[in-house]
Amino acid sequence: MAAHARVSLGTASRALNGKKGVDPALVRRVEQAVENLGYVRAPNARKGSHDGRPIITFILGNRDFLHPVHARLLQGAEAYSEEAGYVVVFKRFSYPACAPAASLTLPAVLRHHRIADCLILAGTNYPNLVAATENARIPYVLYGNNLIGATQIRTVDQVRSDDTRGAVDAVRYLIQLGHRNICFIGDTSLRWFEDRHRGYAIAMNEAGLEPIAQTVALSTDNFRNGYSCAEAMLRRRGEITAIFAAGDDVATGVWEHLRQIGRRVPDDLALVGYGDVPDAINTIPPLTTVRIDYIELGRQLARMAIEKMKSPGVAIPEVVLSTRLMLRGTTWPPHANSLSPQPAAIEAAS
Repeated sequence: MAAHARVSLGTASRALNGKKGVDPALVRRVEQAVENLGYVRAPNARKGSHDGRPIITFILGNRDFLHPVHARLLQGAEAYSEEAGYVVVFKRFSYPACAPAASLTLPAVLRHHRIADCLILAGTNYPNLVAATENARIPYVLYGNNLIGATQIRTVDQVRSDDTRGAVDAVRYLIQLGHRNICFIGDTSLRWFEDRHRGYAIAMNEAGLEPIAQTVALSTDNFRNGYSCAEAMLRRRGEITAIFAAGDDVATGVWEHLRQIGRRVPDDLALVGYGDVPDAINTIPPLTTVRIDYIELGRQLARMAIEKMKSPGVAIPEVVLSTRLMLRGTTWPPHANSLSPQPAAIEAAS
């Protein structure tokens, strides 16, 4: 609405709230924009907003709030916003991936109360929600790793981690240890696993090694998919000495299968995960994995949302955060002597 009236967000807010010191011509412009856009302002819409402070609405698309990734994104966004004097409102939103954008019904809190100065689109999202948000003229920023089905790679108004580079670093490390038969496990129909598979393929190809991968899911649950894929691959390719799992939950599924067939990690087979969820360091031995700083991603999303509110309609270059390879206890050279001392768990930047 502020963009439509060609005024700043602060001016629009003061005009709507009847504050003194606003030029009458600007007030009329804001009021005309309200009428043109069909903006409906509920009488109590701002009661919970801490004295009218601008509101960032964190939309969690098609995801369970208990998922540790999105919980940490929200934690980071809320912390940064509080420090900057802004308010974060949380809203879950499930919608079909195939619905046309024009028929996609946005959450009622956005359609009727307009209790959002900018949206953070997190969770697992599809291009139709992005289009519907743009059609509604609501400023937004996007968690870019989880946009599925986009025909073009976005380079603006989003924050993401460099998952392809993180995977390259992980596989190069396994190759440096002496592994040649390295298997990738992950459902590449999911954008974040596809990016990690791309990094795996880059590292294998540059080393002249044959890619060995199970990229079609055998279960919709990541743990069970890791278990089943490990079972299938090891039956077909018994020479595998290392597995790069596209997520820590996939890695724990792989590990459970190895435990059940009597193969030890890392003595018999090296294992690397991805994400560094809180439980990754509590396994025995601790899981070697690629760390994504989800809290910092959340903070960057909030920072970008605030910048977007101040300059509505202006495209903001994407922010790409690097990852870190956390060297712990599940990676050894192939066929290592079981009497060799196990390296201490270390955490090193890639």
